[in-house]
Amino acid sequence: MAEPSNPHSTVGENPEPSSPVVAEEEEGDAPGEKLPVLKWSKTSFDNLLRDTQMPPEYGVVYPQEGDTAADAPAGYVTMWVDFFGDCNLRLPLTVFVTDILEWYKLHISQLSPFGMIRVRNFEYMFRALGIKPTVGDFRRFYR
Repeated sequence: MAEPSNPHSTVGENPEPSSPVVAEEEEGDAPGEKLPVLKWSKTSFDNLLRDTQMPPEYGVVYPQEGDTAADAPAGYVTMWVDFFGDCNLRLPLTVFVTDILEWYKLHISQLSPFGMIRVRNFEYMFRALGIKPTVGDFRRFYR
């Protein structure tokens, strides 16, 4: 039997959506439709490729005008530019970074820049101390 004190379990009534995302989807908007358009100059993009020494065989492409983060071509992924500038991410990924992504069942595009900073700082700290970083150590350190 439903508890009368819970407004979502009243017989015969549908609760209002508790999330603005749910409300938007119910109004007919497609998920991701309201993502902001990428605003990044071609010069900034070229500077990033030069500064990170990104090899051409990685096939990095500049987004088309009006694209959002969800508009990456098939087989490509949209990544935060901050990963490379502020988080010091370099490709190919280190074994430690891939181990972290596999342990937490994350795709690199799901990690925020703050999460990437945490992973990279941990790795650099351990390497500076001459210790091989492991997922187990990372999990103990960031409980």
